[in-house]
Amino acid sequence: MTNKLTRKPPAYRQRKGYDQAIVTLTDAETGKRRDYWLGEFGSPESRELYYRLLAEYEALGRRLPDKKVVGAAVEPSACIDVDELALEYWRRVAGEHLSKRSNAIRASLRILRQMDGSTPVDQYGPRRLRLLREAMVAGDPAVEPPRRPWSRTTVNDRVRIVVSIYRWGVTQEIVPLSVAEALAMVEPLKRGRTKAHEGKKVGPVSDFMLEATLPELATPVAAMVRLQLLTGARPGEIVRLYGGDLERDERTGLLIAQLAEHKTSHLGGERVVYFGPEAEAVLEPFMNGRNPSRPLFSPTEAEAERRARQHALRKTPIGYGNQPGTNRSDEPDRTPGDAYTVCSYRRAIQYACERAFPPPEHLRPRMFEDGRRETNRAFHARLGGMGGGMGGWGA
Repeated sequence: MTNKLTRKPPAYRQRKGYDQAIVTLTDAETGKRRDYWLGEFGSPESRELYYRLLAEYEALGRRLPDKKVVGAAVEPSACIDVDELALEYWRRVAGEHLSKRSNAIRASLRILRQMDGSTPVDQYGPRRLRLLREAMVAGDPAVEPPRRPWSRTTVNDRVRIVVSIYRWGVTQEIVPLSVAEALAMVEPLKRGRTKAHEGKKVGPVSDFMLEATLPELATPVAAMVRLQLLTGARPGEIVRLYGGDLERDERTGLLIAQLAEHKTSHLGGERVVYFGPEAEAVLEPFMNGRNPSRPLFSPTEAEAERRARQHALRKTPIGYGNQPGTNRSDEPDRTPGDAYTVCSYRRAIQYACERAFPPPEHLRPRMFEDGRRETNRAFHARLGGMGGGMGGWGA
């Protein structure tokens, strides 16, 4: 049986002898095939129609959509198009959110522009939004990078983002109020009544895996992990700790940090992290002599520690071979920053896990004789073929 995740969508192609784009769909029940003309080959409008058509095709259970409905011509309009609305929103609003939320907004804008970028905002209605939602549910292995099917809760969240973009457009007087109100009427997907899968709940890592990984972490990263265990703070709160954030609470005598930026700061909420005696002991080495205006945990210090550790393991006597620092580039492409981000913190832990629990040779990316490394797409496709369950999707 064909895996739904590996099943490629019908191809967008050029009709032989014409400058027109075409896609051929097959009815899942009758086996009947039908060609759909999409417009000028390579044009944004033909691409958008292609993605809308596929969304309608999946929404109908892979039955053939009505040509007149899907391919309806867009009427001329004095309003801006969806592309312009998305660009304005990204420029003026997305930066107000923390990075994780900004990534969710970016993903929503990408698929919205892909399907309806040239559509005037006053002609984008609930039906278009439902087609967009179907595309989120189905995923798309043909795009680069491949897009996995999103879970029900993720789809509902991304649809809310699209609606909020239109509401913002109303406040800027570039979107009619009636359009935003109509989009807000689209009901969310309900558990058990949709093809969207339920997301897996992320549980805590086992104590065994934690203790095995901690020795592989650089000292600043290991300290951040321990602080999260002891305080329950979020990764974004720990990586943004500065020496000046810490003070002694007069009532409890505990060390505390009153965070200016946190998950609910945009709602006016306050966030105080309390550090008990064990957590304070973890913090102490990073507080001594630290400039209060600098981050407590620095990738620069972690890199210096790594180089010192490599030097301690050096087998070639000093005076032979390369001398310390002589083979470093004066202008490296990448240098460690002053502070960790949530992403760099996650990657540091990921690399430590790979060292603590190395996979078998056949489950590692291959290295070729010319020095090239197997691409992520080829690596995951190979794992899928071996029963790795990746389904040919990229990272």
